[in-house]
Amino acid sequence: MRRVMATMWLLLGLAVTATPAWAQNPLPQDMSLTIGGRVWITTGYSTNSTAFSELRWRGVDSIVPEVNADFVWKRFVLLGAIGGGAIKEGVLIDEDFTDRDHNNRFSRTRSDTDDTGLVYVNLDAGYRLARWGSREDPGFVDGLVGFQYWHERYVAFGVTSAFPDVVPTLPSSEKVITQDWNWYSFRLGARTQIPIAGGLSAKARAYVIPWSKSVVEDTHHKRTDLLQNPSFHDEANGGVGVQLDAALTYRIWRGLSAEAGFQYWWVKSGEGTSTVRTPSGEFDGRLLENKTERYGPYVGVQYRF
Repeated sequence: MRRVMATMWLLLGLAVTATPAWAQNPLPQDMSLTIGGRVWITTGYSTNSTAFSELRWRGVDSIVPEVNADFVWKRFVLLGAIGGGAIKEGVLIDEDFTDRDHNNRFSRTRSDTDDTGLVYVNLDAGYRLARWGSREDPGFVDGLVGFQYWHERYVAFGVTSAFPDVVPTLPSSEKVITQDWNWYSFRLGARTQIPIAGGLSAKARAYVIPWSKSVVEDTHHKRTDLLQNPSFHDEANGGVGVQLDAALTYRIWRGLSAEAGFQYWWVKSGEGTSTVRTPSGEFDGRLLENKTERYGPYVGVQYRF
């Protein structure tokens, strides 16, 4: 939490320090630059489902600092953001089945998560479809198209087994599974900001994800019958998703404003290939789906030059 607050104060300090210089040489009236930061308090869920097994990561929560920038020239818009944080809690439920429909379960384990984290990078371009209000409190509607890279790593420790004759119980000091999740997604969306009164505005943003590539690499640290770099490689093209956020923002002083809102992300892959990597060779199976959901409130500050 100290790192989060340090990031926010650093952003605020940079904005305040830069203000006198920008006041002497302000941007043209048809141009603006906004630099900001936010802290997203999230809870997360991911499911990796193949023909004969399913790994479900539950409550993989994180506090995610983000730095973002917003540049507008006439009606053209460029947006960028990078965020990341540690994941220090959550559980893994790992189940195995004898059939492709997951009706006959022969193994179920529970493990705790630790030593994990996430990072994402967003890049968007757009066009200002409508604008109104003042330069200090603008109102607008933008159409957007962009790309997102989203990575999450989960590490599971210990095993509590419902079928100890199949999978033995292990202490919490034992690392058992590491999974790296990678989402490469195209986004189509829109955003709006609506001035209300006295520096208070409402804003919202919505994206649909019409296509994404999902890559999940899985290392089973206790499986001697599998390679360790990784043990499984799951990949799928296609799928759908949505990403939404809404907030209230208040202009505190000149271009400095604070915001509070809520953000929701969900993305799901199509079917793909699950490759098992063993010392005797690689074997392809069926990936049913990968799915990740993350949501929670956020607070932020930003300065508009």
